[in-house]
Amino acid sequence: MLRPEGVEGDAVVVLELIVAKDGSVSAAHAIAGPQPFARAAELAALAFQFEPARRGGAPVAARMQLEVRCPAPEPATDAAPPEPQAEPTEPEGAPTDPHATTTSSAAVADAVTEVTIEGRRRMAGQGFARAEIRLLPGALGDPLRAVEALPGVTPTLSGLPYFFVRGAPPSDVGYFFDGMRLPALFHALGGPSVVHPGLVESVELYPGPVPVEYGRVAAGAVAARALEPSPEPRAEVALRATDSSALLDTPLGSATNLTLSGRYSYANPVLHLFASGMNVDYWDYQARVSQRLSERDRLSVLAFGAHDALTDLNDGKVRTLYGIDFHRAGVRVEHRLPHGTLSARVLAGFDRSFAQDGDVKVQDLSTAVQLDLAHELTRKIGLRAGASSLEDQYRLDATKLDDGQTRTRYQQQFPSRMDSTGGAYLALDAEVGAGVSVTPALRADVYVSGAHQALAVDPRVSAEFRVSPRLTLKSALGLAHQPPTGLIPAPGLNPALGEGLQTGVQQSYGFRLRLPSDIALEVTLFQNALFKLSDPLGLARVRYFDPSVNEDTRGMGWSRGVELLLKRSFTRRLGGFLSYTLSSSRRAVGRAEVPSAYDRRHVLGAALGYDWGHGFRSAVRGSLYTGIPADVAYLAAARDPPRTSAYYRIDLRSEKRFRWGATNYLSIVFEVINSTLNREALSASCDAYLCKERRVGPVTIPNLGIEAGF
Repeated sequence: MLRPEGVEGDAVVVLELIVAKDGSVSAAHAIAGPQPFARAAELAALAFQFEPARRGGAPVAARMQLEVRCPAPEPATDAAPPEPQAEPTEPEGAPTDPHATTTSSAAVADAVTEVTIEGRRRMAGQGFARAEIRLLPGALGDPLRAVEALPGVTPTLSGLPYFFVRGAPPSDVGYFFDGMRLPALFHALGGPSVVHPGLVESVELYPGPVPVEYGRVAAGAVAARALEPSPEPRAEVALRATDSSALLDTPLGSATNLTLSGRYSYANPVLHLFASGMNVDYWDYQARVSQRLSERDRLSVLAFGAHDALTDLNDGKVRTLYGIDFHRAGVRVEHRLPHGTLSARVLAGFDRSFAQDGDVKVQDLSTAVQLDLAHELTRKIGLRAGASSLEDQYRLDATKLDDGQTRTRYQQQFPSRMDSTGGAYLALDAEVGAGVSVTPALRADVYVSGAHQALAVDPRVSAEFRVSPRLTLKSALGLAHQPPTGLIPAPGLNPALGEGLQTGVQQSYGFRLRLPSDIALEVTLFQNALFKLSDPLGLARVRYFDPSVNEDTRGMGWSRGVELLLKRSFTRRLGGFLSYTLSSSRRAVGRAEVPSAYDRRHVLGAALGYDWGHGFRSAVRGSLYTGIPADVAYLAAARDPPRTSAYYRIDLRSEKRFRWGATNYLSIVFEVINSTLNREALSASCDAYLCKERRVGPVTIPNLGIEAGF
C-alpha cells in the first residue's frame, strides 16, 4: 500500500499527522525516512480515517506521529486504502494536560508513537474535509459549494450559490477564507467559487452561534481553512467545458514556500446554447508566499481576487446584469508560544460592484488590522482573544442614471462615506468536570458610519456533556449583531448604518452519537430570532398588508426547526451521508406576519459513494425540498399561503484515476447536476380561484473534466 512502484528494498518512515476533529487526516508530513517512500507514505496517510481525539467529550484536532514500515514488495492489489481504526483518544481517567502525550495502538501500521492533543477546545462546526469534497456529487469539487449539502442550509434555487442558514438570508451569513471575510463566494451564473479548491483544506458551517473570532454576523458563518504550504512540489490542473484552473505549490529553498493558483473561464459557447444574447466572463487568482523566519516564527503574504461580468445584448445596447471585482492583499506574522500561538495581520482590499445595467458603480477601499491569541492557561482552561479594526471608504457613482427617483434611492441606501469598525473578543475553553466542557465568550464592537454610531456587545456560551464515550450532549446560546445588508452578497454593496444594527438571538440543543462502523449521528434543535432585520426579499410579502413597506424597511424574523446528519466519511471505500432539516421561518413588520420568501419546511439530502478498485469510483446524491410560499392577492391567506410544488434532483459522479510514480495522477471525471432534468418552481401567484407557477430550467450542469496532480 505504502510502497512506491518500481522501488526495491525496505524502509521505515515516520509521519507527523494532523488529525482533524472529524477523524480525517488534514495534513501529513514525513519527518524521517528516505524518498520516495516518504512521499508515498504521506499521500497514503491522507486517506486514513481515525476516531477523533476528544477532550471533555468534545472532538478536537490532534497531532500524532506514526511509524510506517515499508517491507519487501508483495503482490499488488487494487483494493481501496485500508481503513485505520486507531483512536487518538484520551483514555478514561487520564490527565488532561494539553501538553502531555499519550500512546495509542494502530491497525494501519506497526506502531503509533506520541499522540499530542492540541489544546484549543472550541465549538465544532459541521463540514467536509478536502478529500471528501472532491468526491461529493453535485459540488463539482468545490469546497464552498459543498455547504449546501449540510443540514440547516436552505437553497434559494437549485444550482445557485445563495443559501438561507437557519432562516437567515444569504447576506446575513458570513463567509471566511483563512480568517478573512469574502465579499463574494461564487462566480456568475452559479459558477465555481472564487477560491481555488486546491487551496482549501476544509470547510465548516457554523449555523449559530458562531465562534467569536468570526464576528459581525448576526446569523451563521462558513469558514474555509487554507491548506498549509506543501513540503514537496505539487501541482494541480483541471480542464472543464466552461473553465480551466491550475495550482502550483512548491518550496523555494528550505524556509520559503510559493503558492500560485487561478481560474479562467471560456463559458460563452456553452452559455449561447441557452441564451444567445448573453455573455459571461470570470477569472480569479491567488498567490501566497510563506517564509519561516525561525523555529517559532513565520511570515506569510497572501493576495487573491476575482472578476465577474455578466452582460446581455438588448436592442443593440449592452446591459451589465452583474459585474463585480474584488482584490485582497494581506501580510501575517505568526509566533508560536510555548503553549499557544500569536498572530498579527494587516489587510488591504478593493471592491467594486455595478448595478442598474452598469449605470451605478459602488466601490470600497478598505484596510484592516487584526491580532489573535490562542493560549493554554492551565491543564483545563484555554484562552482565545483578539482585537481588530476596519476602515471602509465607500464611493457611489450614480451620475449615469436618468431616473432621478432611483438615483435618490441609491444615494440614500449606499451613500459615499467612511465607515469605521473596531472590536475585541475573549473566549475561555474550560473543562469544569469529568466529561463537561463550557466555552463562555464575549465580543464587543463599535460601528461608526457617517453621522451614525452603534455599540454591539455579544455574549455567547456553548457547552458539551460527554455522557459516554459514544454519546455527547451539546447546547449553545448567543447574541450577535451585524450592520444592515443588501439583497445578495456583493462587493461594496453595503448599506449605510441608518436605523442601526441587526440583532440575532440564537439557541440550539442536540447530541452527537458515534455508531458502529464509524458512522456518526448528529441531531440539533434550534430557534433563532432576528430583530431590525434587513431582508428585502424575505419581507416582500408583507407589502400585501402594508404598501409602504419597501427595500429599506426593517422587520423581524424568526425560525425554528430540527436538523439531522448521519454520516460516514466519503473517503472510506463505502461512505455517504443523510441530511434532513425540518424548519419554519417567518417575517413580520408590525402586526403583519407572513412566511419568509424561501421558507422550505422540508429539505432532505442523501449521498452514497463506493470505491470499486482499479481507480474507479462512483457516487450518487439526491436532494429533495418542498416548495416556497406563493404570492397571494387576498390578505386572508397571506399568513399561510399555498406553496409551489416540491423539487428533487439526482446528481451523479464517476471517476477513473490513473496513477504513476508515487505522486502523479490523472483523473477523468464525469459529473451531472440534476441528471433527472427536473424543472423548479421559481415562484407562484394565486388569485381567489387559481395558482400559477413560474418554472425555470431544467437547470442541468453536465461536466466532463480532466484533473491531474503532480
